[in-house]
Amino acid sequence: MSQQVSARNVSLVSCGDYDAQKVYGAIRQSIDLIGGIEAFIKPGTRVLLKPNLVRSMAPERAATTHPSLVAAVARLVREAGATPVIAESPGGPYTAATLKSTYRRTGIEAAAQLSGAELNYDTGASQVSNPGGRVLHRLDLIDPLLQADAVINLPKLKTHNLTTLTMGVKNLFGLVPGALKIGYHSKLIERELFCEGLLDLMLYVRPALTIMDAIVAMEGEGPTGGSPRPVGAIIAAADPLDVDTLGAALVGIDPLQILTTRLAAARGLTTGKVEDLVILGDSLDDLSVSGFLQGIESPLDPGLLPAPLRPLVRLATPSTINDKPDTRGARALRSLAQGWIWKQLVARPRATDRCIACGFCVKHCPVNAISLINGRARMDSHTCIRCYCCHELCPHDAIELVKSPLGRLASPR
Repeated sequence: MSQQVSARNVSLVSCGDYDAQKVYGAIRQSIDLIGGIEAFIKPGTRVLLKPNLVRSMAPERAATTHPSLVAAVARLVREAGATPVIAESPGGPYTAATLKSTYRRTGIEAAAQLSGAELNYDTGASQVSNPGGRVLHRLDLIDPLLQADAVINLPKLKTHNLTTLTMGVKNLFGLVPGALKIGYHSKLIERELFCEGLLDLMLYVRPALTIMDAIVAMEGEGPTGGSPRPVGAIIAAADPLDVDTLGAALVGIDPLQILTTRLAAARGLTTGKVEDLVILGDSLDDLSVSGFLQGIESPLDPGLLPAPLRPLVRLATPSTINDKPDTRGARALRSLAQGWIWKQLVARPRATDRCIACGFCVKHCPVNAISLINGRARMDSHTCIRCYCCHELCPHDAIELVKSPLGRLASPR
């Protein structure tokens, strides 16, 4: 009989490369350390495997969950007597053709064939009530999720220009179908609201298990434009917030710098402190890496700016835990600061010479801030909400993120 699984238990297991047998052994060990697969998956059930397949990219780019990890988890699910179903809604249109292209290019099609997992091609979606949500009281979700008995969340450890890192919590946003993600970005323009929405989604889905691919992570301009960074680890836990806490610490980032984790701590869902975790398996000190490059949207240090600008920067920076209610004057000052200072400090997207005016970014901008002018995409900085969908989804990697002189002064990287 399996031991009782604690929500604070999290496993950390070394895995140096994507050799199929090595990955299978490391994942099996990861799950055994926290209770064994039978503690999470029951025989005869239908289990949705949710990798990060943000868009159609080769696994060597480190933007997607590696197929060897997905195949290993599917194999373990089958050995537990359950049926694994791989499902995802990548960026762009949620169509069978998009799914087929994405599965093939990311190596997931071969992984499914190797492991005997089903590949989902059902593009149906439904809206469900979420009365417990803080900002999202209704959710649009892909039907395969609603038909599953359990979810195994398979994120990739990557940087992200909105949330610092994308890990277990952020990965679940891929359960929102296709272009409807645009509506969520448009509705939840402020970062805090968007991340609160991610927590609402996580609490609705409640994955049975989260296993993160940190064998090769992505650093720099993630989630699709960064560089592969070998880390050599697999992290597993029942709670995605525990995975996210350990994942951040693994690459030398304060877990509470991750906005979803910080907001979850404010809700009382986690402490966001690695010392509160029971880490089973290998040592964090042995596997942690240094010098992990963050994206352009890392938090700002007001101390880097000339003294007269520091109060404005603090006003312009969204507050995650506010013990005191805003006064009318404070709200007015924050609005003024955000109207100009904040836009100067955050990066804006710009099309490079690689742009071929295909119109994909125009079609998928949530606030219609992009147009095609003289054979190139042009972004209206006054309308742009800095969701970076264009940077993330451009099929030609033709969008770069740039800062104003004031932004470069505040955060040179």
